[in-house]
Amino acid sequence: MSGIDVTFMYAVHDAFQRDLDRLAAMAGGGDASSPGVQAGWERFKRFLHIHHTAEDTHLWPVLRAKNAVPAVLDQMEDEHARLEALIDAVGEAVSAGSAGSAGAAGSAERLALSAERLADGLGAHCEHEEQLALPLVQEFLSADEWSAFGAEQRRLLGLKGAAAFFPWLLDGADADMRRKVLGVVPPPVRVLHRYVWSPRYRRAPRWRAPVGA
Repeated sequence: MSGIDVTFMYAVHDAFQRDLDRLAAMAGGGDASSPGVQAGWERFKRFLHIHHTAEDTHLWPVLRAKNAVPAVLDQMEDEHARLEALIDAVGEAVSAGSAGSAGAAGSAERLALSAERLADGLGAHCEHEEQLALPLVQEFLSADEWSAFGAEQRRLLGLKGAAAFFPWLLDGADADMRRKVLGVVPPPVRVLHRYVWSPRYRRAPRWRAPVGA
């Protein structure tokens, strides 16, 4: 075993599930058109695309070259492809709600249903990844190969993306996860997150936890 730390993978998976739960709750409460719905969707969609793109280019092919259980890698790639229709359905529902092309109640109901379906599909994929693929990462990947996967995500994010990514990632995370994530990033990132990025994120429109949650 390589001892590779996969904390970020678990943190990202948690953040995806948290976001979709929040979107479904907002839509279930009748909100399909607020600025927070649209802004939250654009943020979620971008981070999911970056995460899956980096896996498709810098994770699965590297493991496949090492002959690391090809059936598992096939499953990961197939699940990525099948999620596209669910992602598109949420995007169409967000667009419809924002455009006011249907009644408010109908738009919110459609968005809630689409978000719940994506949450189920993405949740199952993340669970499969954690149970089947991450053990292969820890067994077959070198530290340099794992670092290259992280570097590709940082490249796709860019500095502006990182400024949104870290407060999004830690929004609602428990104290232990926050400690683990912030413990492996450079000190300047911790300072920027605390004093610049997080305050800016909290002022911006976003998906919010239901009151009392």
